[in-house]
Amino acid sequence: MRITYRRWEPADVGGVRRILHDTWMDAYSAFIPAGDLIRYLDEHYDADALREFFEDPNVVGYVAVADNVLAGYARTYFHKDEQRLYVQQLYILPSFQGMGIGKQLMAFAADHAKTFSLDRVWLGVMVQNISALTWYQRMGYQITEKQPFTMGSTAVEHYVGYVPIDNIFALSAEKQ
Repeated sequence: MRITYRRWEPADVGGVRRILHDTWMDAYSAFIPAGDLIRYLDEHYDADALREFFEDPNVVGYVAVADNVLAGYARTYFHKDEQRLYVQQLYILPSFQGMGIGKQLMAFAADHAKTFSLDRVWLGVMVQNISALTWYQRMGYQITEKQPFTMGSTAVEHYVGYVPIDNIFALSAEKQ
């Protein structure tokens, strides 16, 4: 299987939306009702909302393409006032997990953070999303706070923290 990486393009909107749907159902449906997930997806990530990200100079996205299929994506946001780069979304389709795609997308985010002279990337992860939390912790994820996050009518606890970019680069350089 050949996997390539690039910055996302407006033509990727449909694939990104499919990734969001499929990964959310896989990762979150055990603790968030499917109706809430779909409602949140439709309210916040319809095609028009996704296209708006391309107009925001603080947003940069990356995609992984495996044999001509969008397999995963990451969206970053540079918060000028906080001087933080957030990985707001990092999702890999379940059938492509475990192939190093997430590490590589995190490395692109870390490279982007370096352009702002930052030494870490910030992200949030739902407390009940144990597999993602464990994966980030292996990178050295440092939790700094816990906040509620609401999807539809369901509120869940959400950790916010950071990963040092040196850790990301070290792990992305390892063989899968």
